[in-house]
Amino acid sequence: MALLGPLVAAAQPAQPTRAVSSPAPQVQTQTPAQARPATASAPAAAKAAPVAAAYHAAPPEQRADKMSQEMARQLGLDAATTAKVRAAALARAQKIDAIQTGTTTNKAKNTALEANAQEFKQTLQGILTPAQFAQYAGGKSGKGKSAAAPATPAPAVPKSASY
Repeated sequence: MALLGPLVAAAQPAQPTRAVSSPAPQVQTQTPAQARPATASAPAAAKAAPVAAAYHAAPPEQRADKMSQEMARQLGLDAATTAKVRAAALARAQKIDAIQTGTTTNKAKNTALEANAQEFKQTLQGILTPAQFAQYAGGKSGKGKSAAAPATPAPAVPKSASY
């Protein structure tokens, strides 16, 4: 043990000794009172920033063009029907932008977006033939769900086989 003492002491650089009464040098440039408001306002700024920057979408005209062209391709729409669909899609996209950039709560936004979607659906029913609308609605109903998902639930695992 006596041999380890000199080795440990040699491995550690010598620290200058200080008197207990002398204060350590301070690097802090703000007083604690100055620092508290900055940290208190940081969460408020973090909460406010995402609200303003949360909604980024293509211009309504571009979204309406894309939607009407896609529907024309999928449903075999003629030029006149495609123009009507584009007008309805443009009105829908403009309303979505107004709802998303409004200052209402998320619950109010969701309610307004659902109402806008229903209104658009009703407008499309008046523009498309029943067969076209059924094809459109059929393509929308499975959106976001896997086509390979089983129609029936998986059989229950016996309790003896549980891990």
